[in-house]
Amino acid sequence: MKKLTLSLVALALAGLSGSALASVSDEGYYGAARLSKVWQKADSMDTSSRPGIGQFMAGEDKDNFFNGSIAAGYQYGNGWRTEGEYTFKKKNEYTSGSTTFATSFNHHKTESQRLMLNAYRDYEIYQGVSLYGTVGLGIAKVKSSGWQGNTARQYNSNTDTNLAYSVGAGISYEPVNKLTFDLGYRYIDLGKIESGMNAFDNARGLQDEQMKAHLKSQELVMGVRYLF
Repeated sequence: MKKLTLSLVALALAGLSGSALASVSDEGYYGAARLSKVWQKADSMDTSSRPGIGQFMAGEDKDNFFNGSIAAGYQYGNGWRTEGEYTFKKKNEYTSGSTTFATSFNHHKTESQRLMLNAYRDYEIYQGVSLYGTVGLGIAKVKSSGWQGNTARQYNSNTDTNLAYSVGAGISYEPVNKLTFDLGYRYIDLGKIESGMNAFDNARGLQDEQMKAHLKSQELVMGVRYLF
């Protein structure tokens, strides 16, 4: 994964410094559909509030899955294009615990989706073959809920709406006029998330426990787009 990332970033840097030729000089609106293989990590789970019960103990803070997105945009005919992209809802679960209650794990359940504005710079290196670099900025909506130890011990749910950003690079191939296939990598920061407070009675009889994390993703993106 690291080798692929470095290679695509290097290709993107070359593309960002070049000029557009041939098919990328076409202008018009386009639609796109994408399938992504996602490696997501819940960082900073040790910031969760679970006072008085020992030291933080890591559980499962990574997940990998497939997800999809759709996009609509405009290709300007000068190597640049911009688009709006919606990534479908996806549910995940991450765990963490404490040294005092080693079998009583927090199960942080998330449901995330995002809406992004992406900008691309295309650089054609051969007829029908282009490199691209991309950056994106948008909104990630993440619902957090879950339980501790057993499903009867629930946390209140909470929804965070965060500023999200992405960076990436890839390669495009246009086998026939106006139809293009893309393969690329991108890194996405979905921001910090937190559940509601504990709805169950803890050992202190207090509502002072809360699950927290910082969601980050790496994606291998396969897509198809059509220029109208």
